Amino acid sequence: MFGGGPWRRAVVWVFVLALSGCAHTQSGRAAPTSVLEISCDTPDADVWVDGQYIGQISAVSGQLRLAAGVHRVEVRKPGHFPVQRTVRVEKQAGGAVVVAAELLTDPR
Repeated sequence: MFGGGPWRRAVVWVFVLALSGCAHTQSGRAAPTSVLEISCDTPDADVWVDGQYIGQISAVSGQLRLAAGVHRVEVRKPGHFPVQRTVRVEKQAGGAVVVAAELLTDPR
């Protein structure tokens, strides 16, 4: 429909910015965010936020900023039951959102 022209590039950029969590106010300043911290005894477990793979806990915890709103955080590791949490970042944001994840071994 739009081919490979400027419309397609514009749609792709909007999609990329939406997925990246790049949020700015109309004045151009960054929107308030909070840092995601994950407390887990398994630092090589994988972290997913809102259905997107983010990385291992050791690389992500304390490094990822979440925009205001509700987010789904999941911690997974093969051979263990996944941990899922819904977290809310308030509009005033700041500080940290802490997710405690105890990965229990799946006996199967």
